[in-house]
Amino acid sequence: MAHYKHIWFAFILMSQMLFAFQKDAVVQFKDSIHVEVAQLSDSLRAQRYYNASFYALRHLNDLSLSRSYADSAMLYAKKSGFKDSEAKSHFQYGLLDRIEGHYDSALEHLDKNIQYFKTDSTLVAYSLFQIGVIHRALGNYDKSLETYLDILNIFEKKKDSFAIASTLNSIGNIYGEMKKPDEAISNFSDALTIFESKKSLRDIGNAHENISKMYLLKNDTLAAKMHVNKALEIARTSQEDYQIARVLSTLGKLNLNSDIEAAYQYLLEAKQIFEDKDFRRDLIPIYRDLGTYYQKKANYKQAFEAYQTSLNIAEDYNEQPYLRDVYFRLSELHHALGNYKQAFDYQKQYVVIKDSLFNSESLETINRLQKQFEVKKKDNEIYKQQLLLETQKNEIQKKNMWFNYTLGLVFLLVLISVSIWLVYKQRQKRKDQELVMLKNEAQINSLESLIEGEEKERLRIAKELHDGVNGDLSAIKHKLNTLLELNNTTIKEAVVMIDKSCEQVRAISHNLVPPALENFDLQSAISDYCTNMNNIHKPLIQFDYLGDDVTLPKLMEVNIYRITQELVINSIKHAEASEINVQLSVRNKTVQLAVDDDGKGFDTAHVQTDGIGISNIKSRVAFLNGEIDFVSSEKGTSVNIFIDKSKYNHD
Repeated sequence: MAHYKHIWFAFILMSQMLFAFQKDAVVQFKDSIHVEVAQLSDSLRAQRYYNASFYALRHLNDLSLSRSYADSAMLYAKKSGFKDSEAKSHFQYGLLDRIEGHYDSALEHLDKNIQYFKTDSTLVAYSLFQIGVIHRALGNYDKSLETYLDILNIFEKKKDSFAIASTLNSIGNIYGEMKKPDEAISNFSDALTIFESKKSLRDIGNAHENISKMYLLKNDTLAAKMHVNKALEIARTSQEDYQIARVLSTLGKLNLNSDIEAAYQYLLEAKQIFEDKDFRRDLIPIYRDLGTYYQKKANYKQAFEAYQTSLNIAEDYNEQPYLRDVYFRLSELHHALGNYKQAFDYQKQYVVIKDSLFNSESLETINRLQKQFEVKKKDNEIYKQQLLLETQKNEIQKKNMWFNYTLGLVFLLVLISVSIWLVYKQRQKRKDQELVMLKNEAQINSLESLIEGEEKERLRIAKELHDGVNGDLSAIKHKLNTLLELNNTTIKEAVVMIDKSCEQVRAISHNLVPPALENFDLQSAISDYCTNMNNIHKPLIQFDYLGDDVTLPKLMEVNIYRITQELVINSIKHAEASEINVQLSVRNKTVQLAVDDDGKGFDTAHVQTDGIGISNIKSRVAFLNGEIDFVSSEKGTSVNIFIDKSKYNHD
């Protein structure tokens, strides 16, 4: 506990120093803007004040100063009649109102911005982004998700990778609120990959923090701590107080079930930063989790005070998900203390909000289905009108010409007969296709079980080689080493032979279960394998990797690795090659593996009946829905395997 106090006092001192430094920075910034705008026209003043408002919010974390500059930007935009600046000021107002929880006002400003810039999809996307955040805060997850999907479509067309990553991050947040951690982690991870390629520290840290929250939701505390510690390290490096406070808040929540004293210190640090920066909204989860801490410590008075503070702020900002959480915890606390009436009252409020969130989502789904039904209904009405016209036309033809009527009737009967026959054939074809699909699925399931069994058996053998045979050899070597004082040449030779045997056992064990494939990626595993084989076999084995750095599903990586092993072993054992080239390339959705040797070749016409090795290769390629091509002559053999990632569905 004394250790925590020292850390806390050091943090307070550092916070005061940083606050004083930032205060000086704000004063200098204000003075520079005042001097700069004095020489500008009204239209340029509007633009400069807009930029200053954005800077004050983004870099100085000063909401009051940002709004003051936004007011100035709007004033000079209207004086100059410069509509672009006026529309941008509406966006800035929408952003500030959203942060302060004034959602109705924020939506009005953002709508004005969208109406003005409706032909500029990028600026529209920025406003839609804020609208998505508002819907999320109100618990309208379907609306929020639909908005972000529209934004994602805009940025994908523009190929703006950074904007795509930011949108994926927001989509992940929505799935997190909907208690779908796996979908959230998938989106956060995709965003993290892009942020890392852009080397954006702030966004990388934010993505790690978000991923940690989802692992916490999955009760995987080990993975959660790994990601949140990365986030904290990045936040400390970038020295962004707001991001540091966010990560500390997550650490506090993460430690509530394992180390509550550490959790308490993290929460207090985050609380201090948020209060200094006047980010009142971010205090909602801080007080909620402090209430949990006090409740665990049986300090019920402070627990009630913390929960009530969180509840008051959540009500001010109309944060429905947080209101739901606090009502639930207050209900639990009163129930534990035997205050059953108060517990029941809070439970009712919790259920009302929980149901309202659910009902709003259900309503969106119903509205969407209703729209689809109305479209379908209109299509049916058009079809009925067309059918009615056709019927009237036929009646007119019947009255005018009996011959045409009879011919038309015969033609209609033939048409109906043909239609019935075609329908029957189509149904029969569909049934045949379903049978083929079932057979294919059965074969795939059988292959998957076989491959999984093989991998397990490889793991067992590798462990026995490593833990059993290798250990015995080492023991024998140790005993022989004690006899080396006799200077016996035979013993020395035996020790050398044992060393070579140990190396071979280690190589076999690694080939059975390659550590690189377990701990890293396919590229590293194949590279290690080729290097190891070079050390124990005569042919020169070279490995090249081309294309993008893409992480493949683990089962796909295992099968491609095993195929590479089979092909290299075949070249060594049967082709008597002096040089073997292995090449792996990943381009877009295609994975290509090529293994070439300068050996004696084989008859490709009989490749179907070649031994177990070729059979295993073809089975694994079939499992991956890939294609294989053999080219062989007296000058050597070339094997090319093509795999379409989009056709692989065995994750």
